[in-house]
Amino acid sequence: MARESYLPDDRPIVGERIRTWRRYRGMPLKTLAGLAGISVGLLSEVENGKRILDRRSQLTAVAAALQVSTADLTDQPGAPLFPEHAAALATVPAVRSALVLLALDDEHTTGRELTALRRDTDALQPLRAAARYDKIGPLLPDLLRDLGARCRTGSAAQRREALRLMVRATYCATYTLKYLGHRDLAMTAAEACGRAATELAEPAYLGLAAFTRLHSLPPETKALTGRLAGEAADRLQPHLADADTAQVYGMLHLSAAFAAAVTERAGDTHAHLAEADAVASRTGEGEFAGLCFGPTNIGFWRVAIAVELGEGGRVDEIARQIRPEVVDSASRRASFFADLGRGYAQGGADARAVEAFCVAERLAPQRIRASTTVRETVGDILRRARREAGGQQLRALARRVGVV
Repeated sequence: MARESYLPDDRPIVGERIRTWRRYRGMPLKTLAGLAGISVGLLSEVENGKRILDRRSQLTAVAAALQVSTADLTDQPGAPLFPEHAAALATVPAVRSALVLLALDDEHTTGRELTALRRDTDALQPLRAAARYDKIGPLLPDLLRDLGARCRTGSAAQRREALRLMVRATYCATYTLKYLGHRDLAMTAAEACGRAATELAEPAYLGLAAFTRLHSLPPETKALTGRLAGEAADRLQPHLADADTAQVYGMLHLSAAFAAAVTERAGDTHAHLAEADAVASRTGEGEFAGLCFGPTNIGFWRVAIAVELGEGGRVDEIARQIRPEVVDSASRRASFFADLGRGYAQGGADARAVEAFCVAERLAPQRIRASTTVRETVGDILRRARREAGGQQLRALARRVGVV
Protein backbone atom coordinates (compact mmCIF):
# COMPACT_ATOMS: atom_id res chain seq x y z
CA MET A 1 0.00 0.00 0.00
CA ALA A 2 1.30 3.50 -0.82
CA ARG A 3 2.58 5.52 2.10
CA GLU A 4 0.58 8.63 3.04
CA SER A 5 3.48 10.28 4.87
CA TYR A 6 6.94 11.23 3.63
CA LEU A 7 8.38 10.33 7.04
CA PRO A 8 9.98 7.08 8.20
CA ASP A 9 8.04 4.89 10.61
CA ASP A 10 10.50 5.52 13.43
CA ARG A 11 10.20 9.30 13.40
CA PRO A 12 11.08 10.59 16.89
CA ILE A 13 8.24 11.90 19.03
CA VAL A 14 8.54 14.68 21.58
CA GLY A 15 9.15 12.25 24.45
CA GLU A 16 12.06 10.64 22.63
CA ARG A 17 13.55 14.04 21.89
CA ILE A 18 13.25 15.05 25.54
CA ARG A 19 15.10 11.89 26.56
CA THR A 20 17.79 12.48 23.92
CA TRP A 21 18.40 16.08 25.03
CA ARG A 22 18.34 15.10 28.71
CA ARG A 23 21.07 12.55 28.07
CA TYR A 24 23.09 15.08 26.07
CA ARG A 25 22.91 17.39 29.08
CA GLY A 26 23.86 14.60 31.49
CA MET A 27 20.77 15.41 33.51
CA PRO A 28 19.03 12.82 35.72
CA LEU A 29 15.30 12.36 35.22
CA LYS A 30 14.57 13.67 38.71
CA THR A 31 16.57 16.84 38.12
CA LEU A 32 14.78 17.65 34.87
CA ALA A 33 11.39 17.00 36.44
CA GLY A 34 12.23 19.32 39.32
CA LEU A 35 13.46 22.11 37.07
CA ALA A 36 10.39 21.81 34.83
CA GLY A 37 7.95 21.64 37.72
CA ILE A 38 6.38 18.33 36.74
CA SER A 39 6.37 14.95 38.44
CA VAL A 40 9.06 12.34 37.85
CA GLY A 41 6.34 9.82 37.02
CA LEU A 42 4.82 12.01 34.31
CA LEU A 43 8.20 12.80 32.77
CA SER A 44 9.15 9.12 32.75
CA GLU A 45 5.92 8.19 30.99
CA VAL A 46 6.41 10.99 28.46
CA GLU A 47 9.93 9.82 27.64
CA ASN A 48 8.68 6.26 27.23
CA GLY A 49 5.82 7.24 24.92
CA LYS A 50 3.06 6.42 27.38
CA ARG A 51 1.83 9.98 27.87
CA ILE A 52 2.24 13.39 26.25
CA LEU A 53 2.72 16.93 27.44
CA ASP A 54 -0.69 18.26 26.44
CA ARG A 55 -0.19 21.80 27.72
CA ARG A 56 2.13 24.39 26.21
CA SER A 57 3.25 25.48 29.66
CA GLN A 58 4.62 21.99 30.34
CA LEU A 59 6.46 21.78 27.03
CA THR A 60 8.03 25.22 27.39
CA ALA A 61 9.09 24.44 30.97
CA VAL A 62 10.84 21.25 29.87
CA ALA A 63 12.51 23.05 26.95
CA ALA A 64 13.74 25.81 29.26
CA ALA A 65 15.14 23.28 31.72
CA LEU A 66 16.98 21.51 28.90
CA GLN A 67 18.19 24.85 27.47
CA VAL A 68 16.65 24.14 24.08
CA SER A 69 13.77 25.66 22.14
CA THR A 70 10.37 24.03 21.87
CA ALA A 71 11.13 23.68 18.15
CA ASP A 72 14.02 21.36 19.08
CA LEU A 73 11.52 19.12 20.87
CA THR A 74 8.76 19.25 18.26
CA ASP A 75 11.03 18.91 15.20
CA GLN A 76 10.07 22.11 13.42
CA PRO A 77 10.15 22.84 10.56
CA GLY A 78 11.10 19.21 9.99
CA ALA A 79 10.76 17.17 6.82
CA PRO A 80 7.74 17.37 4.48
CA LEU A 81 4.80 15.28 5.61
CA PHE A 82 2.77 15.16 2.38
CA PRO A 83 3.01 16.56 -1.18
CA GLU A 84 1.23 19.87 -0.51
CA HIS A 85 3.38 20.40 2.57
CA ALA A 86 6.48 19.79 0.45
CA ALA A 87 5.24 22.30 -2.13
CA ALA A 88 4.63 24.93 0.55
CA LEU A 89 8.04 24.39 2.16
CA ALA A 90 9.68 24.70 -1.25
CA THR A 91 8.56 28.34 -1.43
CA VAL A 92 10.20 29.34 1.86
CA PRO A 93 13.69 30.18 0.47
CA ALA A 94 12.21 32.66 -2.01
CA VAL A 95 10.05 34.22 0.70
CA ARG A 96 13.12 34.51 2.93
CA SER A 97 15.04 36.30 0.18
CA ALA A 98 12.13 38.68 -0.41
CA LEU A 99 11.96 39.56 3.28
CA VAL A 100 15.70 40.24 3.37
CA LEU A 101 15.49 42.46 0.28
CA LEU A 102 12.48 44.22 1.81
CA ALA A 103 14.45 45.01 4.96
CA LEU A 104 17.27 46.42 2.80
CA ASP A 105 14.90 48.56 0.69
CA ASP A 106 16.03 46.74 -2.44
CA GLU A 107 14.61 48.29 -5.61
CA HIS A 108 14.53 45.14 -7.76
CA THR A 109 10.84 44.57 -8.55
CA THR A 110 8.60 43.47 -11.40
CA GLY A 111 7.23 47.01 -11.68
CA ARG A 112 3.57 46.06 -11.23
CA GLU A 113 0.96 48.72 -10.58
CA LEU A 114 -1.16 48.99 -7.45
CA THR A 115 -4.16 47.41 -9.16
CA ALA A 116 -2.28 44.15 -9.69
CA LEU A 117 -0.81 44.26 -6.19
CA ARG A 118 -4.25 44.84 -4.69
CA ARG A 119 -5.57 41.84 -6.61
CA ASP A 120 -2.82 39.53 -5.33
CA THR A 121 -3.16 40.81 -1.77
CA ASP A 122 -6.93 40.29 -1.88
CA ALA A 123 -6.29 36.73 -3.10
CA LEU A 124 -4.27 35.93 0.03
CA GLN A 125 -7.13 36.13 2.53
CA PRO A 126 -9.32 33.32 1.13
CA LEU A 127 -6.22 31.17 0.67
CA ARG A 128 -5.20 31.78 4.28
CA ALA A 129 -8.74 31.03 5.44
CA ALA A 130 -8.51 27.72 3.58
CA ALA A 131 -4.97 27.03 4.90
CA ARG A 132 -3.69 26.64 1.33
CA TYR A 133 -0.07 27.35 2.16
CA ASP A 134 1.05 25.71 -1.07
CA LYS A 135 -0.87 28.41 -2.98
CA ILE A 136 0.10 31.32 -0.73
CA GLY A 137 3.85 30.72 -0.91
CA PRO A 138 4.27 31.32 -4.66
CA LEU A 139 2.42 34.66 -4.43
CA LEU A 140 4.50 36.16 -1.65
CA PRO A 141 8.04 36.82 -3.01
CA ASP A 142 7.17 39.15 -5.91
CA LEU A 143 4.26 40.67 -3.98
CA LEU A 144 6.44 41.62 -1.01
CA ARG A 145 9.17 43.12 -3.18
CA ASP A 146 6.72 45.03 -5.37
CA LEU A 147 4.81 46.38 -2.40
CA GLY A 148 8.09 47.47 -0.84
CA ALA A 149 8.82 49.58 -3.90
CA ARG A 150 5.29 51.00 -4.06
CA CYS A 151 5.47 52.03 -0.41
CA ARG A 152 8.27 54.42 -1.41
CA THR A 153 6.95 55.76 -4.75
CA GLY A 154 3.89 57.51 -6.15
CA SER A 155 1.52 59.97 -4.55
CA ALA A 156 0.86 60.13 -0.82
CA ALA A 157 -2.49 58.36 -1.32
CA GLN A 158 -0.83 55.60 -3.37
CA ARG A 159 1.88 55.09 -0.77
CA ARG A 160 -0.73 54.82 1.99
CA GLU A 161 -2.66 52.21 0.05
CA ALA A 162 0.56 50.29 -0.58
CA LEU A 163 1.31 50.39 3.15
CA ARG A 164 -2.13 48.95 3.97
CA LEU A 165 -1.55 46.19 1.45
CA MET A 166 1.90 45.56 2.92
CA VAL A 167 0.47 45.13 6.42
CA ARG A 168 -2.07 42.63 5.10
CA ALA A 169 0.49 40.73 3.00
CA THR A 170 3.07 40.45 5.78
CA TYR A 171 0.33 39.45 8.24
CA CYS A 172 -0.50 36.55 5.92
CA ALA A 173 3.19 35.75 5.41
CA THR A 174 3.75 35.66 9.18
CA TYR A 175 1.04 33.11 9.80
CA THR A 176 2.00 31.00 6.79
CA LEU A 177 5.63 30.79 7.91
CA LYS A 178 4.58 30.09 11.50
CA TYR A 179 2.36 27.17 10.53
CA LEU A 180 5.11 25.81 8.27
CA GLY A 181 7.38 25.71 11.32
CA HIS A 182 9.64 28.65 10.39
CA ARG A 183 9.00 30.74 13.49
CA ASP A 184 12.16 32.84 13.28
CA LEU A 185 11.31 33.79 9.70
CA ALA A 186 7.74 34.52 10.80
CA MET A 187 9.18 37.08 13.21
CA THR A 188 11.02 38.72 10.31
CA ALA A 189 7.75 39.01 8.41
CA ALA A 190 6.05 40.41 11.51
CA GLU A 191 8.77 43.06 11.82
CA ALA A 192 8.08 44.12 8.22
CA CYS A 193 4.40 44.30 9.10
CA GLY A 194 5.20 46.54 12.05
CA ARG A 195 7.37 48.89 9.98
CA ALA A 196 4.60 49.38 7.43
CA ALA A 197 1.95 49.92 10.10
CA THR A 198 4.13 52.44 11.95
CA GLU A 199 4.59 54.49 8.78
CA LEU A 200 0.87 54.26 8.00
CA ALA A 201 -0.08 55.25 11.58
CA GLU A 202 -3.72 54.11 11.42
CA PRO A 203 -4.97 52.56 14.69
CA ALA A 204 -6.59 49.44 13.20
CA TYR A 205 -3.45 48.60 11.22
CA LEU A 206 -1.15 49.39 14.13
CA GLY A 207 -3.22 46.96 16.20
CA LEU A 208 -3.14 44.34 13.45
CA ALA A 209 0.65 44.62 13.27
CA ALA A 210 0.91 44.27 17.05
CA PHE A 211 -1.31 41.19 16.93
CA THR A 212 0.86 39.77 14.13
CA ARG A 213 4.00 40.36 16.15
CA LEU A 214 2.54 38.63 19.21
CA HIS A 215 1.73 35.50 17.25
CA SER A 216 5.19 35.34 15.70
CA LEU A 217 6.88 35.12 19.10
CA PRO A 218 8.15 31.72 20.25
CA PRO A 219 6.15 29.75 22.83
CA GLU A 220 8.91 30.31 25.37
CA THR A 221 7.97 34.01 25.62
CA LYS A 222 4.33 33.75 26.72
CA ALA A 223 4.86 36.03 29.73
CA LEU A 224 6.24 38.69 27.38
CA THR A 225 3.45 37.99 24.89
CA GLY A 226 0.82 38.63 27.53
CA ARG A 227 2.40 41.91 28.59
CA LEU A 228 2.79 43.14 25.01
CA ALA A 229 -0.80 42.17 24.19
CA GLY A 230 -2.10 44.19 27.12
CA GLU A 231 0.03 47.20 26.22
CA ALA A 232 -1.08 47.08 22.57
CA ALA A 233 -4.73 46.88 23.63
CA ASP A 234 -4.28 49.88 25.93
CA ARG A 235 -2.91 51.95 23.03
CA LEU A 236 -6.09 51.25 21.05
CA GLN A 237 -8.45 52.31 23.86
CA PRO A 238 -8.96 55.88 22.55
CA HIS A 239 -9.98 54.58 19.10
CA LEU A 240 -12.63 51.97 19.89
CA ALA A 241 -15.39 53.91 18.15
CA ASP A 242 -13.88 52.56 14.93
CA ALA A 243 -15.28 49.05 14.32
CA ASP A 244 -12.09 47.66 12.77
CA THR A 245 -9.97 48.91 15.66
CA ALA A 246 -12.43 47.45 18.17
CA GLN A 247 -12.10 44.01 16.55
CA VAL A 248 -8.31 44.10 16.77
CA TYR A 249 -8.61 45.29 20.38
CA GLY A 250 -10.76 42.25 21.15
CA MET A 251 -8.26 39.90 19.51
CA LEU A 252 -5.44 41.40 21.57
CA HIS A 253 -7.39 40.63 24.75
CA LEU A 254 -7.94 37.05 23.57
CA SER A 255 -4.20 36.75 22.97
CA ALA A 256 -3.54 38.11 26.45
CA ALA A 257 -6.07 35.65 27.91
CA PHE A 258 -4.34 32.68 26.31
CA ALA A 259 -0.88 33.88 27.35
CA ALA A 260 -2.15 34.21 30.92
CA ALA A 261 -3.45 30.63 30.78
CA VAL A 262 -0.06 29.35 29.60
CA THR A 263 1.66 31.18 32.44
CA GLU A 264 -0.95 29.85 34.89
CA ARG A 265 -2.62 33.17 35.75
CA ALA A 266 -6.24 32.07 35.55
CA GLY A 267 -7.56 35.29 37.09
CA ASP A 268 -5.98 37.39 34.34
CA THR A 269 -7.30 34.95 31.75
CA HIS A 270 -10.88 35.47 32.87
CA ALA A 271 -10.47 39.25 33.04
CA HIS A 272 -9.22 39.43 29.44
CA LEU A 273 -11.99 37.10 28.27
CA ALA A 274 -14.56 39.33 29.95
CA GLU A 275 -13.19 42.38 28.12
CA ALA A 276 -13.29 40.51 24.80
CA ASP A 277 -16.90 39.53 25.51
CA ALA A 278 -17.81 43.14 26.19
CA VAL A 279 -16.32 44.28 22.89
CA ALA A 280 -17.97 41.44 20.94
CA SER A 281 -21.36 42.42 22.34
CA ARG A 282 -20.92 45.68 20.41
CA THR A 283 -19.16 44.49 17.25
CA GLY A 284 -20.98 41.22 16.64
CA GLU A 285 -19.25 38.88 14.19
CA GLY A 286 -16.47 40.94 12.61
CA GLU A 287 -14.78 40.70 9.22
CA PHE A 288 -11.73 42.96 9.50
CA ALA A 289 -8.53 41.45 8.06
CA GLY A 290 -9.84 37.90 8.38
CA LEU A 291 -9.44 38.00 12.17
CA CYS A 292 -12.94 36.54 12.64
CA PHE A 293 -13.36 38.41 15.91
CA GLY A 294 -16.77 37.98 17.50
CA PRO A 295 -18.76 35.88 19.96
CA THR A 296 -18.15 32.64 18.06
CA ASN A 297 -14.40 33.05 17.86
CA ILE A 298 -14.32 33.89 21.56
CA GLY A 299 -15.95 30.50 22.11
CA PHE A 300 -13.18 28.92 20.04
CA TRP A 301 -10.57 30.59 22.26
CA ARG A 302 -12.38 29.44 25.41
CA VAL A 303 -11.98 25.84 24.27
CA ALA A 304 -8.25 26.33 23.60
CA ILE A 305 -7.81 28.02 26.97
CA ALA A 306 -9.65 25.22 28.80
CA VAL A 307 -7.26 22.69 27.26
CA GLU A 308 -4.26 24.79 28.26
CA LEU A 309 -5.56 25.01 31.82
CA GLY A 310 -5.87 21.21 31.91
CA GLU A 311 -9.67 21.41 31.94
CA GLY A 312 -10.32 19.22 28.92
CA GLY A 313 -13.37 17.77 30.60
CA ARG A 314 -15.10 21.15 30.15
CA VAL A 315 -14.71 21.49 26.39
CA ASP A 316 -17.93 19.66 25.54
CA GLU A 317 -19.93 22.03 27.73
CA ILE A 318 -18.30 25.05 26.08
CA ALA A 319 -18.65 23.66 22.55
CA ARG A 320 -22.38 23.04 22.93
CA GLN A 321 -22.89 26.81 22.95
CA ILE A 322 -20.88 27.39 19.75
CA ARG A 323 -22.05 27.39 16.14
CA PRO A 324 -18.71 27.03 14.32
CA GLU A 325 -20.24 27.47 10.87
CA VAL A 326 -20.76 31.16 11.70
CA VAL A 327 -17.02 31.75 11.27
CA ASP A 328 -16.18 32.12 7.59
CA SER A 329 -12.72 30.57 7.81
CA ALA A 330 -12.12 26.86 7.35
CA SER A 331 -8.69 27.23 8.95
CA ARG A 332 -10.12 28.85 12.07
CA ARG A 333 -12.89 26.25 12.34
CA ALA A 334 -10.29 23.51 11.90
CA SER A 335 -8.24 24.97 14.75
CA PHE A 336 -11.35 24.90 16.94
CA PHE A 337 -12.06 21.25 16.17
CA ALA A 338 -8.40 20.38 16.74
CA ASP A 339 -8.50 22.04 20.16
CA LEU A 340 -11.79 20.27 20.84
CA GLY A 341 -10.11 16.97 19.96
CA ARG A 342 -7.23 17.71 22.30
CA GLY A 343 -9.70 18.52 25.05
CA TYR A 344 -11.63 15.29 24.50
CA ALA A 345 -8.36 13.34 24.60
CA GLN A 346 -7.33 15.15 27.76
CA GLY A 347 -10.61 14.07 29.33
CA GLY A 348 -10.24 10.46 28.15
CA ALA A 349 -12.92 10.61 25.41
CA ASP A 350 -10.64 9.20 22.71
CA ALA A 351 -13.33 8.24 20.19
CA ARG A 352 -14.77 11.74 20.24
CA ALA A 353 -11.26 13.16 19.95
CA VAL A 354 -10.63 11.18 16.77
CA GLU A 355 -13.94 12.37 15.32
CA ALA A 356 -13.07 15.99 16.08
CA PHE A 357 -9.60 15.64 14.53
CA CYS A 358 -11.10 14.14 11.39
CA VAL A 359 -13.50 17.08 11.07
CA ALA A 360 -10.58 19.47 11.53
CA GLU A 361 -8.56 17.66 8.89
CA ARG A 362 -11.39 17.77 6.36
CA LEU A 363 -11.69 21.52 6.88
CA ALA A 364 -7.98 22.38 6.56
CA PRO A 365 -5.82 19.36 5.67
CA GLN A 366 -2.54 21.25 5.34
CA ARG A 367 -2.85 22.94 8.72
CA ILE A 368 -3.97 19.88 10.66
CA ARG A 369 -1.66 17.29 9.10
CA ALA A 370 1.35 19.50 9.85
CA SER A 371 0.28 20.28 13.42
CA THR A 372 2.69 18.94 16.02
CA THR A 373 0.06 19.10 18.77
CA VAL A 374 -2.41 17.07 16.71
CA ARG A 375 0.31 14.57 15.80
CA GLU A 376 1.34 14.10 19.43
CA THR A 377 -2.25 13.69 20.62
CA VAL A 378 -3.18 11.24 17.87
CA GLY A 379 -0.02 9.27 18.62
CA ASP A 380 -0.95 9.17 22.29
CA ILE A 381 -4.46 7.92 21.49
CA LEU A 382 -3.02 5.29 19.18
CA ARG A 383 -0.66 4.03 21.84
CA ARG A 384 -3.48 3.86 24.36
CA ALA A 385 -5.53 1.88 21.86
CA ARG A 386 -2.64 -0.61 21.45
CA ARG A 387 -2.47 0.25 17.73
CA GLU A 388 -4.18 -2.86 16.26
CA ALA A 389 -7.25 -2.34 18.42
CA GLY A 390 -7.48 1.36 17.60
CA GLY A 391 -9.94 1.14 14.77
CA GLN A 392 -9.55 1.86 11.08
CA GLN A 393 -10.43 5.56 11.38
CA LEU A 394 -7.76 6.16 14.03
CA ARG A 395 -5.06 4.23 12.17
CA ALA A 396 -5.81 6.07 8.92
CA LEU A 397 -5.69 9.42 10.70
CA ALA A 398 -2.41 8.47 12.35
CA ARG A 399 -0.90 7.75 8.94
CA ARG A 400 -2.07 11.05 7.49
CA VAL A 401 -0.65 13.17 10.33
CA GLY A 402 2.69 11.37 10.25
CA VAL A 403 2.48 9.23 13.40
CA VAL A 404 3.14 6.01 11.48
